Amino acid sequence: KSLHILLLLLTATLLSAQTTADFENLNVQVGSFNNDAGDGHSFSSGDIELPNFYDPAFASWSGWAISATTDVTTPGFLNQYSAIAGGGANGSATYAVAYVYGSEVMNLSDDAAGSVVQGIYLTNSTYAYLSMLEGDAFAKKFGGESGNDPDFFK
Repeated sequence: KSLHILLLLLTATLLSAQTTADFENLNVQVGSFNNDAGDGHSFSSGDIELPNFYDPAFASWSGWAISATTDVTTPGFLNQYSAIAGGGANGSATYAVAYVYGSEVMNLSDDAAGSVVQGIYLTNSTYAYLSMLEGDAFAKKFGGESGNDPDFFK
């Protein structure tokens, strides 16, 4: 009888096992970011792969970058790599940042391939948050001066 319970518990544990991607394995120093994944064109952590496209001719990127920046007060696009939360989930110093041009994907591999993603932590960048809160050279404050202008952020 105890063998059946052990097998049942082991099976239940294996079926509910999830992998976590915290990006700490990418060794981004606190206060810096990496927007160029190099020849592999993706960042990998746990069982997740995040596509990255870097154009050295324009020093521009799209897809995903990895960040360990914590600036929650400086407005503007030069602060595009900071999360308004001040860091990653659960105290992680490192996190992924998406620059969405169309749609972005996350590729799941190994044990996660074909599985349902049980959860993901998301927040705005400091740049996006402060732009919507205060307005800037590219966008008005959400709600406008009256507070009644319709707005959305996708």
